[in-house]
Amino acid sequence: MPVQIDIPASEVKNLKRNPLILENEQRCSRCNQTPASFYEVHRLQYRIGKLKHLYGKKYRISKDYRLKLSVCETCFQSDFLTHPEVMDRDKSPLSKIARFHSIAWTIGGLMAGCGFLLLTPIVPKTGVLSSLRQIWQAPVIMGVIVLLLTWLSQKKYQSKVLRAIEEVNPSFQPLARAEVRPNVLLNEEDSTATALEIILNNETWAESCAREHHWQFKQITTTENDKLNRG
Repeated sequence: MPVQIDIPASEVKNLKRNPLILENEQRCSRCNQTPASFYEVHRLQYRIGKLKHLYGKKYRISKDYRLKLSVCETCFQSDFLTHPEVMDRDKSPLSKIARFHSIAWTIGGLMAGCGFLLLTPIVPKTGVLSSLRQIWQAPVIMGVIVLLLTWLSQKKYQSKVLRAIEEVNPSFQPLARAEVRPNVLLNEEDSTATALEIILNNETWAESCAREHHWQFKQITTTENDKLNRG
């Protein structure tokens, strides 16, 4: 049964460059394997006081922070297969490859986008810049080539990682990442308010971790979890 851990504001509000790290005796937060020297990363925002604003959501205080949960190498590798864009930005080989692919996706998209931008009214049909409209196909083609090569490279590495996992565990099935819900706080001075809710399927790991840090936790039924997802 999933377990929800409530993280108080006191654990989050003073975080800057250092992440909030949840570990439990070098056990993986998903499968309990040891050692668990890698991390599942969630990039979050600590927000206080929602303000009335015409465009988007604005808050009186808003700052970025990271949550890291310890995982084993196999679960870390499975993230490369399913969620490469959210992998930890450490020095491990897979993280470097995922980061390279992320940059390449961005560059390819920007190049293609710039090509199509040349066809918009932003670039006048007459004048000094008019000649740029004639070459709009060049950046589009280059961008598409970059995107195609990135996709092929990503598939190549993912196939390689999948084969490595299946050699160790032929029946491997990726386990779900933690479900994380940051709350918008009303009062900056209330350090006991729940700033972050973490739902883990690994019941024993979650309960043990919560007890170690003296955090509140509770088991949630499938019905309750479905309601939270819809809400």
